[in-house]
Amino acid sequence: MAEFKERQVFTRRELPVLALLALGALGLLLWLRAVPSGRTAVLEVEGAEIARRELSALSGPESLKITGANGVELEVEFSPEGARVASAACPDKTCQRTGLLTKAGECAVCLPGRVVLKLEGGDEPDAQTY
Repeated sequence: MAEFKERQVFTRRELPVLALLALGALGLLLWLRAVPSGRTAVLEVEGAEIARRELSALSGPESLKITGANGVELEVEFSPEGARVASAACPDKTCQRTGLLTKAGECAVCLPGRVVLKLEGGDEPDAQTY
């Protein structure tokens, strides 16, 4: 009968590597949380701004029904968490499937209705070129 030797899960040499991995994961989490969140939702139809909502100022969900180009009807929902296209009368519903927009720079586009819902951040730029 063979004897089984008990093995340690981690050796002392592996602990610094695991600590570095944990530190890297923590750094990545902090960096992702520092990404600017969208503070202002902008709704445009055929390039003209129809509505602008400051999301942090909202106390609860707010709904807005609009008619885009070609008679396409959309319902847009604004909330303190973000903005989304709640329903769309277009054939493919890509704008609706985009879901909740929460970060600056995200957008939902309805091509048949020529409607754009986008989030803008605060004063800080989304990207910089040097």
